[in-house]
Amino acid sequence: MIRRYSRFTVPKWTKITLFSVLAVLLIMLGCGIYVYITAQDARTDGFEASEEFVLENTDLDSADEVTRFNGEHVYHVVKGKQADGTEAIAYVKKGEKDPEQIIYTTDTADEQQAESSWQSACGADCDLDDVRLGLYDGSPAWEVTYRDGQDRLGYSYYNLDGTEQLESFALSNQYQ
Repeated sequence: MIRRYSRFTVPKWTKITLFSVLAVLLIMLGCGIYVYITAQDARTDGFEASEEFVLENTDLDSADEVTRFNGEHVYHVVKGKQADGTEAIAYVKKGEKDPEQIIYTTDTADEQQAESSWQSACGADCDLDDVRLGLYDGSPAWEVTYRDGQDRLGYSYYNLDGTEQLESFALSNQYQ
């Protein structure tokens, strides 16, 4: 005998399949959210401790922003103001507790000038990814990351006022 279904009834196997697919999608969504949150927490881990450490051990009176720089070591870059309103930048190794290891400067940092200098040097073939405070040979600098005309990832380093290029290189894209 041929089994016929009304248009308002669904076979049992269809319901089970639908609920199984929905459950798998929900589990995958939950795992994705968990991985994202864990990665973000790891990226910003220690920012508050570094900020407090810098405020206690330097002339910084307030911190405006804390960022991360990956060089030879992982540094937390604390940008803020001194009591007289002068802008200052402090670099502290992640987890460092020695005040002598803080790199501190009150030199003027001009992100727009660094970006403009990079654009002049690189030309129209390059696409800017990011401009961030970093270190070059242990001295404060701007790190500009970009993609060049050959789709290579490039790095350029400029002094804090953004007028002088310290180094520039692009990574080979041999696996494309």
